Amino acid sequence: MRQPYSSPYSSAAPYSSASPQSSSGSSAGAASLHSPRGAYPAGPAPQAVALVDERFATWLAGQNLDASPQTLQRHTLTLVVTDLLRQHGIDLPLLRVYLYSDRPMVDALDDVVLRTVPQHHADGGLGLVRAMGLEISQLAQRGACSHLFVFSDDERLIPYVDEAQWRGTKVLLATDEAHRHVGRLMSDDPSWARLLAQADRRVVLPLAAWQALAVEGAPLPDVPARAQAPISPAGPAEAYARREEPVFFNDTDPAAPPTDDWREQVQRVIAQWWEEESPDARQDLSEEMRHAQGVPPETDRHLLLRVRRELSRTLSFPEKKAMREMIRATVLGEEGAGQRAPVSSDS
Repeated sequence: MRQPYSSPYSSAAPYSSASPQSSSGSSAGAASLHSPRGAYPAGPAPQAVALVDERFATWLAGQNLDASPQTLQRHTLTLVVTDLLRQHGIDLPLLRVYLYSDRPMVDALDDVVLRTVPQHHADGGLGLVRAMGLEISQLAQRGACSHLFVFSDDERLIPYVDEAQWRGTKVLLATDEAHRHVGRLMSDDPSWARLLAQADRRVVLPLAAWQALAVEGAPLPDVPARAQAPISPAGPAEAYARREEPVFFNDTDPAAPPTDDWREQVQRVIAQWWEEESPDARQDLSEEMRHAQGVPPETDRHLLLRVRRELSRTLSFPEKKAMREMIRATVLGEEGAGQRAPVSSDS
């Protein structure tokens, strides 16, 4: 379960609309350290910067592909991000991509800067939040870009995003088709939903983009040629239609309720997972779920991956909701499955 993180730049409570301030308490004093005239530019530079949490982007790619990638195809980042921005009507140069990862940089890549962060299990992602949040604040404070494109699902970034928006920077957040509806996502992953709701725009990555980011040898966007084409107001899905057929969650309606056969398959996966857990792990998870709504994010993502591999496809929103109810029934018993625990302020 994510814990609220208060920005080191502000004494305001998390998720407050108050803008973080400099540690010296004087914005004018901070400005003099970085500007020869003691002031920042009047407006943000007309260019974009992408900030990518590699762990999150790799997980989300795995939700949309047949095989779960171990890492991103880092050399494709600038092409894919530039293409996505243009398909959303943002025809601006991409200054660079900041990549936050616990994996080393194997090859030096143009316009990609690696920010090394601790492994998630070591600090619960706090190091990543601090590093990315600081980057967001500094880019906005210095007017370095007019658009920030963020790949993350950690709501502890909200104070930093809010500050960037207050300073005139547009903030875009990456998501996929299954998670684009913030209202529905609120009941399953309220933390991610709150972050998505804070964004100026939510960029839905189509299948071809995920393939380019995570599958070796996948077709890459032809950015120069596509930059001359008119931008479709309908969004990126139509722009990628020339490359592939539309992908649906099942043979009929992506909003259709799960079938009995589906439930049998998924229950087998959940039962096998539960048998593999140690007694201590079972007890810890049971205690956590008794005092929380839904399923802990790490458990949720692990089982989403196992179920997707079993079914050889991604899950629709109703299927994910049903799977989470089945997980709670397995962990807590039938009595716990029917309960909807209150949502705590830090869930």
